[in-house]
Formats: sequence, C-alpha cells, structure tokens
Amino acid sequence: MKLRYLFPHRVVGNNELSPEAQVRLRWVDWYVGHRRNARATCRHFGISPATFYLWYNRFNPKQLDTLEDDKTSRRPQHLREMTTPKEVIARIVTVRKADPEKSKYEIKEELRREGLNLGTSTIQKVINRHPELRNTQHRTKVKTHLKRTVTRIRAAKELKERYPGSLVQVDTKHLYVLGRRFYLFCAVDCKTRFGFTRVFATGSSASGAEFLEEVIKHFPFKVEAIQTDNGSEYLLNFHQKTKGLGLTHFFSEPSCPKQNGRVERFIQTATYEFFNYQSDLLDDLGEINKRCAEFNLKYNFFRFHRALGYRTPAEALENCQINAKCILELVKG
Repeated sequence: MKLRYLFPHRVVGNNELSPEAQVRLRWVDWYVGHRRNARATCRHFGISPATFYLWYNRFNPKQLDTLEDDKTSRRPQHLREMTTPKEVIARIVTVRKADPEKSKYEIKEELRREGLNLGTSTIQKVINRHPELRNTQHRTKVKTHLKRTVTRIRAAKELKERYPGSLVQVDTKHLYVLGRRFYLFCAVDCKTRFGFTRVFATGSSASGAEFLEEVIKHFPFKVEAIQTDNGSEYLLNFHQKTKGLGLTHFFSEPSCPKQNGRVERFIQTATYEFFNYQSDLLDDLGEINKRCAEFNLKYNFFRFHRALGYRTPAEALENCQINAKCILELVKG
C-alpha cells in the first residue's frame, strides 16, 4: 500500500504488516491528510472514536508494528490481589472441605463465632479460586448414586492377603475367534493366584451368574467375597447370585482398573501366554472352553509365579493350608 498523506513517498508492502494493521494505518494516514479531524475519520471508515483513539495513541511513525494486535495474551499486566490474610483463607478452605454443602452464609456465621468478621463476597471469592471447594463434582456423584440400584461397597486392602477365598477378583474380556466375538470371564484368588476362565457367547449378567457358580465349584476352598468392576454383567443376575450364595460383592472405583489388578494381570497371562498361540482354534464355544480347561490346569498346577516365589498356585494353596493347620495346633496346644 502507498501512504498519501503520512509518508507520501513511502510504500508499505503487504509482507511487512498484517491486513488488520494496514487498515489501521489507513485510518491514521487519512486522519493526518484531513486536518486531523477524528470524527470525520471515524465516519469515513465506520469505526467508533474509542477504537480510533486506542490505535492512534499506540501508533509510532518510526515503528509501524505498533499497530499490530498481540493476540497471544490479553491478560492485564497488573492484576488485583486479595488482601485477605493467608491464615483466614486457609480457615475458609478447611471449613468448606469439611462440609462441601455448607454455604457462604453458614461459613460466615461460623467464622463470626470464631472472631473473624468476613463478608460473603470474600468467602465466595475464596471458593471460586479453589476448584476443589466447589460442590459441582459432589452433586454429580450424588446424581449418579441416585440412579444406581445396587450399593457399591469397596473392599479393604487387607482382604487380598488374608487367606484363600477372602477375596476373588472377577473381570471380563472380549475374545475374537475367526471374526466372531466371545466373552472371556476370568476369576483369580488374590492370596494364592488360583485362577479360572470360561468363555460365554454373551456378556450378560446371566452369563456372569453362571460363571460365578462354576467358580465356586472349581475353587478347592471356600469363597467369601467377590470383587468386580462396575460393568452391567456384574449387576442384576450376578449380584443376586452373590446374595444367594452368601457372598459379599465388592465393587472397584469407576475408571480404576488398578484396584482389580490381579485379575487384570491374569487376563494378560491368559491372552499372551495361551490364546495367542491357539492358531487352530475354531469359533465353537465347546471347543474354546476345552482350551480354557487346558489353560486352567496349566496355570494352577504347572506355571511358576514370580509373585508367589516361583511356586504354582496349587503349591501356594497347600502352603497356606499347612500354615493354617500349624496355627490351629498351636492354639489348641
């Protein structure tokens, strides 16, 4: 572009300034050439006086890039900061965390009784600046809980290492054979790593209930508690079956597979060490379950486990039973 009034002999290339900056430069150039009449300039270009004066005050004839708009950051250089003492802010945070449903008016009254006179606007500012103090997440959890028909109770960590059958973890994985999808149900005892697998055509809660019955028959010890994730296959029929068998049904936290880590590892072992090598496997449910029986035998009686001190689950179970007998003899003696 060529400037007619500001710099009559200077030509500004399009590669030096952005199109927006060139438009602003035309404003200033027209303004200089028309007796510096700002109102006429605004009417000519259809802009407000505030916009014109904003850029005219920024304009430097020696640095045309002053008309560029820095869009990377529009945050003010000087921000106001709260003058509330840090110990008072910490007290507000403590009160709110103890009761997420406590309003700013209740917090104000509680602090007043402690000798702190604060306004509700100050308390609300503290809550807004601490996302963990907002009750939006709490309300979401409440809505989710109200939709549930089964109470989710969590298993204590010490149940994993108490004794055989104190906690059995159950999980499901898709198993594809010749393009057909099956459902691989897996169960493993947390103490002895004694495992059991079986394949079903559907992943319904009825299949889960049938699998649970087979787990109880297969394990050579009494099962007292089951832990699963929050999948639909572990509700309705499966949950009713746990009640019918007198088992405690524990649930893991949503999106937290680490809490079911031992059965997750059991599934990986079944997949990587066995089913990936079954190249001649047919998409027949009976044939697949025969292979599952072979894997169960291999896993429980012949596979050495590093977590068990390179013993098999059967040896670990025998060792637990021997230790239990010794303890009983000591108690009786």
